[in-house]
Amino acid sequence: MTSASPDDLRAALRDDVVAVAAATARFHRTLGSLSDDALRAPSLLPGWSRAHVAGHVARNAEGMLNLVAWAVTGVRTPMYPSAQAREEGIASAAALDAAALRALSEDAAARFDAALDNLLAAPDAALERLVLFGPDRPDVVPDVPAFSLVYARLREVEIHHVDLGAAYSPDLWPGEFVSRTHAWIDGRVGPTDVTGDPAEVLAWRIGRGAGPSVAGPDGGAPPAPPAW
Repeated sequence: MTSASPDDLRAALRDDVVAVAAATARFHRTLGSLSDDALRAPSLLPGWSRAHVAGHVARNAEGMLNLVAWAVTGVRTPMYPSAQAREEGIASAAALDAAALRALSEDAAARFDAALDNLLAAPDAALERLVLFGPDRPDVVPDVPAFSLVYARLREVEIHHVDLGAAYSPDLWPGEFVSRTHAWIDGRVGPTDVTGDPAEVLAWRIGRGAGPSVAGPDGGAPPAPPAW
C-alpha cells in the first residue's frame, strides 16, 4: 500500500489519464498511417508483425477494462482468462485488416478511458485494491494496486509504439515518462551504472537495444540489461 492520501492518489491518477490519452492518440496516428502491407511487415519484436504489436495493445486495453471493473466492484475479474486466451486474442486481432484493427484498437482505448471515470469516482478503497496483471493465475496473490493501472497502460502504449518500428523512437518519449520509468525500474531491479541519453538508456534497460550514446561503466559497450 502507499502512504499517499486518497486525494493525492486521485490527482496523480488524473494526470496519468491525461498522459495515456495523449500517448494513445500518438499511437493511433501512427497506426492509421500503416497500410495492410505495412502491418504485415516485421515489428521490432522478434516473431511479431506490426499487426501483432497493434493487436496486443488493443487486447491490453480490453484486459485493463477487466482490472478496472475488479478494482471498482471488488469482484475478481481477470485481465485475461488464461495465457492461451491472451495469445489467441492477440492472434485474432493481428489477422484483421488495417481498418478493422484500427477500429478495434480505438474502440478498446475509448472504452478503457470511459471506465476510468468509474475508478476516479469509486470509494477510496478501490484505488488501493490489489488486482493481478496478466493472465489469471488462481494460485498467485493479487499484487498490483488499482491506482497504478493507468501508468501500466501508459508503459504499454509508449513502449509498444516504439516496437511498431514505424516513425516513433525512444527519443520521442516524453521526458516525464522516461524519468518516471527509470525510477520504476530502479524500484524493481535497482539502479544502473550504464550512462547515456536517458531515453536511450531506458530503451536499453527494457531490452530494446542500446543507442549510440549508451555506454557501460568502463566506457565500452553496455552489458546485457537485467531482467525487469
